[in-house]
Amino acid sequence: MDLDLNLLIVFDAVMTERNLRKAGERLGRSQPSVSQSMARLRDLVGDQLFERNAQGITPTARAEVLWKDIRDPLAQLREALVPSEFDPNAQTREIVFGLSDDARILFWPKLAKSLNETAPQATLRAIDTNHISVWRDIEAAGMDLAVTVAGQPPPGFGARVLYQDDFALMLRGDAKPPKTPRDYSSRRHLAVVFADERPAFADEALAAAGEERRVVARVSRFDALPGLVKELDAVVALPRLIADHFATDRDLAVCALPVAFPPAVIRMCWRQKSRADLKHQWLRRYVSDTLERIIEEAPPRRRR
Repeated sequence: MDLDLNLLIVFDAVMTERNLRKAGERLGRSQPSVSQSMARLRDLVGDQLFERNAQGITPTARAEVLWKDIRDPLAQLREALVPSEFDPNAQTREIVFGLSDDARILFWPKLAKSLNETAPQATLRAIDTNHISVWRDIEAAGMDLAVTVAGQPPPGFGARVLYQDDFALMLRGDAKPPKTPRDYSSRRHLAVVFADERPAFADEALAAAGEERRVVARVSRFDALPGLVKELDAVVALPRLIADHFATDRDLAVCALPVAFPPAVIRMCWRQKSRADLKHQWLRRYVSDTLERIIEEAPPRRRR
């Protein structure tokens, strides 16, 4: 297939704007030129790509799949090719982050310190978010970036995977680690939930093994867990980074789970319309590099 990269750039703009005229304005091209590019792309992929409606255009299922596959690579290509002219030292406005509870605990102090040194005139603000509300929170609170466990972004938003974290079990330091699904299910369990979120990974993993657990307490904040684990002699499954962080307390321990959990996928999320802004490009690179360094420098923990 003889594919012109410009066709994908135009397609990305149309998907972002959901309007041919606005996509043309975004790219500095006429609407007929945009229409011609989309006609060529339709011929290449063998799909209509868009259907007209009263508000503008609606992408087909094939268009949604194609956009999902190309938007992150295109964004990374732009960032690699466009020279950064943004001076963080001159940044004076507020930078707003959305952070999940574990990201706030693990990263916010060091990230804030690093940003304060690099952009000393900027004011930093962190707002709580989570994987259920992140896309709504980004728009409602005007967040520049959010860092949380999140799925694929809906239309109008972008995301990049920062890292994937395996789950581990946190328990009291004097408790014996469970070796079987039945032993695990028989313990007192804690759960971190948002809204009325059920079932959790632990419920699904135990159900697959023919077991069921009893949850003695549900919380919406990670920092409530260490005290509850110790006082209730309970266990809780957590991503390893936050479990290791809490287990610096000698009264707590971390061990492997006797059932299989999918990994926690932590993404950096943003509004798609901010993607081309030089300041935002710099901020995405800076946050990604800083969090990678924080994770690499985390001291190894002893695990049972």
